[in-house]
Amino acid sequence: MATQLGRPPKESWPRCKVEGCENTTERSAFGLCRTHYMQVRRGLISKEGEPLRQPKRARSYGAGARCLVEGCGSRPKIRGLCNKHGIQYNEGKLDIELPTSGHTRSVRAYDTTTCCVVGCTDRAVSRWMCSKHAQQRAAGILDEEGNQLRGLTTKGRRPMTGPIQDGAGYLLVVAPPGYQGGTRNGRVLEHRLVMEQHLGRLLTPDEIVHHKNNDKHDNRPENLELRSRRTHPPAAGYTKEQTQAALEHLRTNDPEAYEFIIRELWE
Repeated sequence: MATQLGRPPKESWPRCKVEGCENTTERSAFGLCRTHYMQVRRGLISKEGEPLRQPKRARSYGAGARCLVEGCGSRPKIRGLCNKHGIQYNEGKLDIELPTSGHTRSVRAYDTTTCCVVGCTDRAVSRWMCSKHAQQRAAGILDEEGNQLRGLTTKGRRPMTGPIQDGAGYLLVVAPPGYQGGTRNGRVLEHRLVMEQHLGRLLTPDEIVHHKNNDKHDNRPENLELRSRRTHPPAAGYTKEQTQAALEHLRTNDPEAYEFIIRELWE
């Protein structure tokens, strides 16, 4: 008699030992089918097939799911309830306690719920926190209850240190404590700050600090000169196209300054 090789026929696989289950034990353990094996993994039944606890099905919408209201055989559509009972629950006409899926707070609509962080009045959007505090929770700054675990850095980012260069090539430094002038995200143009400290006052928007040697990084007081916006010459190194664009911008936005520069050039 020839020996049969490979996997045995499906009809010869043993059946699941859970009473009433007709599934086979293919690719599972403990003499259980795949479905009941996963229930053992989740702690719903024992390895012998005995029930341990009821599953939490607040939002189960699978093929075999049914409304949480006892005696209702309709499919769930709203928070574990069928359409009719979901509308009744939202209108306050249905007195039923919905499962929380293990969460410590009761299931409520976020539309009427504020952030759980003390002092925050923004609407909750993620696990009972507003968008800002939910990001801080994900970054490890807050815990699940909204308690602070560590301090924030400046602007929520790394501390600002050292000068940086803006798009025009000027240096931006961190504004000193109590600075009353205009800043860009906590930084101020270094050449304007040096001139303000030299004069002992804040500069007006019409005042411009000119670099005598045209080096935008040389912000020594002796290299800086205070001028009016109307008399400040175009920056050195400008191409012909850049100069034309600057004059066209000035002609459109400040005709008086444009006429003053043109008159000075003709004279």
